[in-house]
Amino acid sequence: MARVTQRAPHPSRTRVFALATAAIAVDTLMFSAIVPALPAYQRAMGLSDTAVALIFAVFPIVQLVVALFLPRWVDRAGRRRALAVGAVLLALSGVAFAFATEPITLSIARGVQGGAAALTWTGALAAVSDVYPTNQLGFRLGLAETAGGGAGLLGPLLSGVLIDTVGVRATFLIISLVPLVLALCVALVPETARPSGTVPSVLAGLRGVARSRGARAGALALVLLAIVEAMLEPLLPLDLAERLGLSSSGIGLVLALGTAALFLGAPVGGWWSDRAGRRLPLIVGGVITAVALPFVALGPPWWVTLAFAACLGGAAVLAAPAGPLFTEAVDQMGHAGSYGLSAAAMVVVYSAGYTLGPVIGGGLHLAMSFQGVTIAIAVLVAVGTAWIAIMLPRT
Repeated sequence: MARVTQRAPHPSRTRVFALATAAIAVDTLMFSAIVPALPAYQRAMGLSDTAVALIFAVFPIVQLVVALFLPRWVDRAGRRRALAVGAVLLALSGVAFAFATEPITLSIARGVQGGAAALTWTGALAAVSDVYPTNQLGFRLGLAETAGGGAGLLGPLLSGVLIDTVGVRATFLIISLVPLVLALCVALVPETARPSGTVPSVLAGLRGVARSRGARAGALALVLLAIVEAMLEPLLPLDLAERLGLSSSGIGLVLALGTAALFLGAPVGGWWSDRAGRRLPLIVGGVITAVALPFVALGPPWWVTLAFAACLGGAAVLAAPAGPLFTEAVDQMGHAGSYGLSAAAMVVVYSAGYTLGPVIGGGLHLAMSFQGVTIAIAVLVAVGTAWIAIMLPRT
């Protein structure tokens, strides 16, 4: 069993936690605010559905690439600098969206947003890991993601109202002010980075983390979560419209309830893993996800909503222990305090899974129905969960 890192309570950990949560909220707000603007961009640029999907796939690709180079820098430069730079880049991405007039500029805006997300999430997760012991990290990381992500979901509502009122360009110029406020708030929170004397290089650090069975299990859980999310995100709305004839508001309600289950599952799974160990929540979350996923493609709207919520809630429980497992792996390497490495590794793994999700889902959908795709992904989750159970010891 991984040892628990005992640390005295950080004197400013409430402020640190609040800043990390706010950073996640602002990042999620900027990410989701683009959704109501998609039809306007599509009409203005004459883009097909496939072209829009490809342009917006730039986000996880850039996030993945940037995160690969972050661990050492975030540990040496500090969490505050990572969060401040991420906030400034989020503001710049908003300005870029405001003035995007062709596919290339829209792709650049999306890429800048992906790089900003890598900095923001790495800095935020590392800061929380700095100030809480590992036997509280599951709950604290899950709570930061839930509170921040939940607040950030106001993005579509805010941007939708603004777009109808003042137009796309003015909307994104206004929204760009929000991350600038976050950048100013960074100055109010002390630096928490306290790496050991030698900070491992990116490749050496990631290789070291990968040697931990716990980190490998956490990585697989994150990949499974990301694949499920990224597969359902484009295909479920189409199925709801084509099979059930739901309106845009009906589709939005189903997606909102499912996403709420995702955010609620994260702190619940994290708290459970802090109390009962990491293995059981990983397995139970994986089983719930695999069982619920095929039912998302069946039945009336209320049934789909329940199945979707159960699926994402289970996936959140499955992935919740990943953060503590990565942090414990860094401690076991002898680099306690180098949590920029564990945070960046989580961002890298999640981004990779999120990039694979649409590819796997779209590829399968060429040969089978949406119901067939959900069954195939459910089998993948079940196999992955069994692998996790084999990797982790029972103690």
